[in-house]
Amino acid sequence: MQNISQPKIGNFRPKVAKVNTINLRPYQPSDLNNIIQIFTKAVHQLGITYYSPAQLTAWAPSEPDLQRWRDRLEAMVVLVAEQGTTIIGFIGYDGAGLVDLLFVHPAFARLGIATMLMQAVEQLAIADGVRELKTKASMVARPFFESRGFVVIAEETVNIGGENLRRFAMGKTIEPTH
Repeated sequence: MQNISQPKIGNFRPKVAKVNTINLRPYQPSDLNNIIQIFTKAVHQLGITYYSPAQLTAWAPSEPDLQRWRDRLEAMVVLVAEQGTTIIGFIGYDGAGLVDLLFVHPAFARLGIATMLMQAVEQLAIADGVRELKTKASMVARPFFESRGFVVIAEETVNIGGENLRRFAMGKTIEPTH
């Protein structure tokens, strides 16, 4: 931390918060429970404005299907964002342009973590020769993806656990930087 001169008020000296470094790394199978916890917290805490309690429970049940999660995560490249040794977000990318499972722990929402993860996937996609990214964004995620240059291709309704959830098929053209 930099040594910053701070104003002194009597014997009180305000503390300067240290900004911890965020590191990205590949998903490891031992991350599974943390990934599911982040997903569940993000869905239930950030989605409450857009979806009903029944829809949220269907989307992120309290008893997740661990094998389904393992299979899904193993089928793509997954990057995790860590602060120290704590996983605070993750993103999945299928190698052909599909961005899947972009979630950040609610305590770290709106701090640039999702942007960092998205930038890393864009770089991977360019290296893979992909020129168009696509995603299926929830109502919660749509503004983030729009801010990253994605446009809505179609509005969709998906049935999960007997509940209909609104989402958006979105896409973005990416160009290699020289």
